[in-house]
Amino acid sequence: MDTQIRSERRTRKATALYEVALDAFAELGFREAGVEEIARRAGIANGTIYVYAASKRDLYRLVVEYGLGQWQDAAAAAALAVGSGPRLARTRFEALCRAAFCYLESEPRLRRILARDPSLFPAATGTAHGEDPFGAVNRRSVEMLRRAILDGMESGEFHVDDPTAAAELLFSLYRVLIESAYVQDNGDERRRFEAGLSIILDGISKR
Repeated sequence: MDTQIRSERRTRKATALYEVALDAFAELGFREAGVEEIARRAGIANGTIYVYAASKRDLYRLVVEYGLGQWQDAAAAAALAVGSGPRLARTRFEALCRAAFCYLESEPRLRRILARDPSLFPAATGTAHGEDPFGAVNRRSVEMLRRAILDGMESGEFHVDDPTAAAELLFSLYRVLIESAYVQDNGDERRRFEAGLSIILDGISKR
């Protein structure tokens, strides 16, 4: 029990630090947001930062990963809120996609970070070096889409030959739209997203 309590306490402290650091990185950028400033805002000693991160760069990675995780949780919650009644898979899928696309409208901190550092969320899978900076997080997003597609197949609402390939393709398209809408600040992207979502739903829905 003591181990569990200590683990929960550490998780709460880490979350509080990530929230403060997310504010600082969004406001000041990576270069200007020093460890001293983040520690001051968090009300902790400078050295305490290194209990949770090996360096400022590592803290930045953990903070962005935390922010992306919050993004995923919000999308998942929107789909869950639809309910689990019969033949609701299409509605859940739609809620998942729409919440994922719209999330950055309500999270300006992460939006600012992505605008400053678009390599964190590349439009296509992988970077110029063939590596995804947040591969594990993005694989979770693909899995969320795959499960939503499988849910629709099980309910008889969707027909998809290869759910995994379909989920990977949809996630790649989604990242292109996110980059255009929130990194390049293209105001027309919401309309394109809605049109694209309608086409996708029509395409995967069982006739």
